Amino acid sequence: METDLSLLGSILTATGIGLGLWKGKRKFNRTNANGVEQFRSFTGKLVATTFDDLLHWAALALLFVGLFILAFS
Repeated sequence: METDLSLLGSILTATGIGLGLWKGKRKFNRTNANGVEQFRSFTGKLVATTFDDLLHWAALALLFVGLFILAFS
């Protein structure tokens, strides 16, 4: 049972880290040589930034839950 919780905690932590890195890569891919983010339209900016915010909060939640499980299992 304890190994199952450790495995679950490890998977959640790794998934949280992966989502955080993916969010950073998405933002990096939108920047030009001057470091300014470029979007095709205003709607595209709203959709992209909203999705990035959701990724950020999901990554933090998975990371903290995974670390919590690992700490107390």
